[in-house]
Amino acid sequence: MTVVVAAGIALRVTMLVAYPPALWFQGDSGKYIKLSQQWPAMPARWPFPWLLKAFEWTGTFYSVSVLQHLAGIALGVAIYLLLRRIGVGAWPATLAAAPILLDATQLTLEHYLLTETLFTSALALAAMLLVRRERPGLLASIGAGIAVALGMATRPTGVVALGALLLFLLLPWRGWRSVSAYLLGIVAVFGFAFAGTGSVAGALGTGDGAFLYGRTAHVADCDRMELRPGLRRLCAPQPLDQRPDRPDWFLWNKDSPIHQADRPEDLDEFAHEVLKQQPGRYLAAVARDTGRYFWSPQLGPMEVCLANWWRPQLAPTNWATNSDCVPRTADPDYQWQPAPSRIAEPNAASRFLHAYGRYAVTPPLALTAMVLLALIGAVWPRRGRLRLTIIALLYVGIGVGIMVFSVATSMFDLRYGLPALAFLPAAAAVGWLRLRSAPITHDKATAAAGEPEWLAPTVAESNGEDDDGSGVRGHGLVAVSERGGDAGDLRS
Repeated sequence: MTVVVAAGIALRVTMLVAYPPALWFQGDSGKYIKLSQQWPAMPARWPFPWLLKAFEWTGTFYSVSVLQHLAGIALGVAIYLLLRRIGVGAWPATLAAAPILLDATQLTLEHYLLTETLFTSALALAAMLLVRRERPGLLASIGAGIAVALGMATRPTGVVALGALLLFLLLPWRGWRSVSAYLLGIVAVFGFAFAGTGSVAGALGTGDGAFLYGRTAHVADCDRMELRPGLRRLCAPQPLDQRPDRPDWFLWNKDSPIHQADRPEDLDEFAHEVLKQQPGRYLAAVARDTGRYFWSPQLGPMEVCLANWWRPQLAPTNWATNSDCVPRTADPDYQWQPAPSRIAEPNAASRFLHAYGRYAVTPPLALTAMVLLALIGAVWPRRGRLRLTIIALLYVGIGVGIMVFSVATSMFDLRYGLPALAFLPAAAAVGWLRLRSAPITHDKATAAAGEPEWLAPTVAESNGEDDDGSGVRGHGLVAVSERGGDAGDLRS
């Protein structure tokens, strides 16, 4: 693991040298900087603008990019330590942490002035706080609620993790203590946001329906729909087989029918009509595009253009040559516009990263294998291993759920699926642990007094608290041994 962490640090230092001070995404980055300058006003999706405001005093975006790279390293190390704590071996835990530490897309998005790093870190932290101990304490549960709410306030996709973690606390049922603390943390964040924004939609970070309109307009067959005239103007002008590659064409292109909407509410109404009258077409498109995360997708010209933003490029300073498809760098000062385009020779660091980015990405088929390994491990017959099953399913649910929700409400984009790297590899490692673990029998480990027998401790698990039955405060194999089992027989 030391070598992998060292490589991750070296790659991030190289990013800072290659693309100073940070990378800039057309539209979004400038919007976040503008919103940060309105502080203390609280906009929708306020956490990232407030983060940017917190570092404005530095006068350089280096401070933000360095922070995000440090968060990436910390996340990779935390994944490794969590997996080791619950009994995963050193090599599987290292492999599970490697995508976050070494994946070229992950490195690139950490260097952008975008929400992905904050969003991923918040959701991952929430999951770790609840998973690291069998019985999460009050502070851990409140912290998890705050973290997942911040993630959802950053990007509404976080609702997937919010629901999955609540289900994790409810199954198996251990009383209201942790559940109430978790919900309290969520309510505290959204209550604070509601007081600042003055609306439920602003507090939750939900938009005006434009993205769902783009998603549904891309697949709608308006010739077979009953629509009032005001909504029919919002139908795609192209035949079904000639529509643009990306649904966001309907949001940003000057020829999009979105400009004919009489009012913002029409976009929501159009989307709901498509969902009601043609649910099959919509669900088929969501399933098809979600599947593209799990096998090598064929990208259309517009999709290739977008994908270029998420790989290290040779010379993003010269973005005027192709302003739609070439990334750009942030201004050296803390301004809301990117650095002016200029012709510059690629430096050695950018040449290396450009070559690295061509190969050092997590293959879609590897994601497929991770999901399958986690699911097979979760359902494999193993008496007394229910906790590992629940953890594997939790991490798979969050990782895949992020992908599905993003596609369902927006579109397929490598950027939107990237947060799954914090969950799917860990899920696969837990599935692997459960496959290799010996089943627990009554003569090897027993549940504490008053607990269901399927809550008997697993190898290397700990609740971190005094044992309810014996009073032993134990960890891992020691805890198992002192509760009536032979630790040596349980070693995976």
